[in-house]
Amino acid sequence: MHGLHWPESVLSYVVAGLALGFPVVVSVAWIFDVRQGGMERTPPAPVGALRLQGARLALVLIGIGVVAAAPGSIWYFVVRGIARSAGQPAATSNREPSIAVLPFADMSPGKDQEYFSDGIAEEILDALTHVEGLRVAGRTSSFSFKGKGEDLRSIGEKLNVAHVLEGSIRKEGNRVRITAQLVGAADGFHRWSKTFDRELTGVFAVEDEIARSVVDALKAKLLPRQASAGKEHRTESSEVYTQYLLGRQFSRRFSPDANRRA
Repeated sequence: MHGLHWPESVLSYVVAGLALGFPVVVSVAWIFDVRQGGMERTPPAPVGALRLQGARLALVLIGIGVVAAAPGSIWYFVVRGIARSAGQPAATSNREPSIAVLPFADMSPGKDQEYFSDGIAEEILDALTHVEGLRVAGRTSSFSFKGKGEDLRSIGEKLNVAHVLEGSIRKEGNRVRITAQLVGAADGFHRWSKTFDRELTGVFAVEDEIARSVVDALKAKLLPRQASAGKEHRTESSEVYTQYLLGRQFSRRFSPDANRRA
């Protein structure tokens, strides 16, 4: 049907038509003969021959129709259904919680803090990967939707996750405002949302709080190592941390100039 660009419903009508029409064709063929381009009624059977009339004839015709339609029906309703189910990804309503962290939007006045916004989202993503029983979509997959404005429900379906974390960052001088919201991919409704106004020195605490709030909302369990995960590169200096995020962004551009700047 895909080759002819017909909808899937066409095949349903074809199968139903064959199943209903076959007994009619058999009945007509039983009663009439085609001779010299015309149809003539089949002459009565000789005396002594087996004759089927009334209810017996109807039962025989119905039986023939059922037997003939059985293979097509089994293929359409059973084999085809199993094949389609096997080809579909696992449902996002899986008992195991799952999430995708999208790149945070840069809402800074100069629109020059993309590296900082991406870096914060990556830090949160990294922290969530250390949560027991939580499936986290990879950075490459999640960040491929950057700037596309695609519906979160569509993103959740494509990444096969039940929740999506998105947010925005507004950085001015030594102050930063971070807004994060956890959205259910199935219905698009918010599960959790919060805005943080901090100095840059408090950005680490914000990252931790967002990660823990997501964990609480998903009822997941923190592993002991999660408390220290992703902190090996942390520093008390906000300037050093900002330069770290900027260098990480340049290192991913895979160009001589970007590598030098990183």
